[in-house]
Order: sequence, then structure tokens, then C-alpha cells
Amino acid sequence: MNTHIHTDSISSHRHCDHFTARLGRPLPTALRAEAADMSWSTFTSTYAPTSGPIRLGSWTADRGADDLLFCRATIADGDTISALTATAPGPIGALTDMLYQLGAGLEIVCIHQYDHADGVTTILRCDRDGRRIWAMGTGTSGEDSTLGAMIAAANRLS
Repeated sequence: MNTHIHTDSISSHRHCDHFTARLGRPLPTALRAEAADMSWSTFTSTYAPTSGPIRLGSWTADRGADDLLFCRATIADGDTISALTATAPGPIGALTDMLYQLGAGLEIVCIHQYDHADGVTTILRCDRDGRRIWAMGTGTSGEDSTLGAMIAAANRLS
């Protein structure tokens, strides 16, 4: 019986080590509890799915008037590919607008962003119609990783 308890403790500790080794700090507390028994592979396939109906193709952003950002994107939703535009204070607002245009809107409840040797990882807590999930994205910049996390969240909420 003690061995079993010890094994569960090691399993949870190993998961935290996966994340801490990659990002230099542990997962947010609530996500750590939710993902405690997951391997790194299971964690990434759950919270950063690479397939789903919503896929971000191209993304461009240009500064506009009044410090707003004018963004253009190509986003697939299943077999439908849409060319979308949005003007917002930043890329999060612009992609949020575009996701709402597709009927896949979400609200970001909290955001955690980690700079590390391999780039940037963003973890989001998102909500749609009272359903709350975690999602993760990685990239070479904060913008790339946040956009990836938002697409992952939209797919998890689909």
C-alpha cells in the first residue's frame, strides 16, 4: 500500500518536472491539479491539440490609426476557409473578434506566458457558455504562442 502511494507521488512529481524542465517553472496550480497524472505527451495532445476543425493559416498585423492593430487572417473551420479582418488594440483582441465571426468565440479568463530557451509558451484558461478549459500554445514569440493557444482553446471548446 505504501508503494502505491509512493508511485502516485512520483508520477505527479514527474509531470511537474516535465513542465518545469521545459519552462523553468511549474504549471499554474489549478492546471497542475487537473493534469497531475498525465505524461508530457498526453498533456500536450490534450491542451495543445494539433488537429481540430479550427486552423489558423496566414496571419498579418499592421499598425493602424490610434495605435490599433489591423489584422488579416485565413482561418479554416472544417472544410470552410475564411479570409477575416479585425482591428483591435492587439493580436488577442483581433483573433478573439475573428473567432466570434466564425461562431467559435471564447473569453480568456487568465493567461500565463513563459519565455524559455526554445521560445515562448502561453497557457490560457478560457470560457465559452459557462464551459471552462485550459489550452496551451508554443512559438518563437509571445504573439505566436498566444495565437496558437487561442486556436487550441477554440478547438477544445468546439
